[in-house]
Amino acid sequence: MKRIKITAELTPAEEGGYIVYCPELDITTEGETVDEALAMIKDAATGYIEVVGLENISHFAGNRQIRELELVVNA
Repeated sequence: MKRIKITAELTPAEEGGYIVYCPELDITTEGETVDEALAMIKDAATGYIEVVGLENISHFAGNRQIRELELVVNA
């Protein structure tokens, strides 16, 4: 058993509830409340990893270096 961390990006849905996206796994789901949306993404992530295998997900395989970069943009 291995503990990993994933990101949950929550966005209010137009029809109510929340859409939640996990960029590490590129999966999306939704829930009526924040808590339900987070539970749904955890369940979806667990199922996805069980099918694909952690070693086959580039974010968790090997020795990656992740750096946050700040950009100045004209928007």
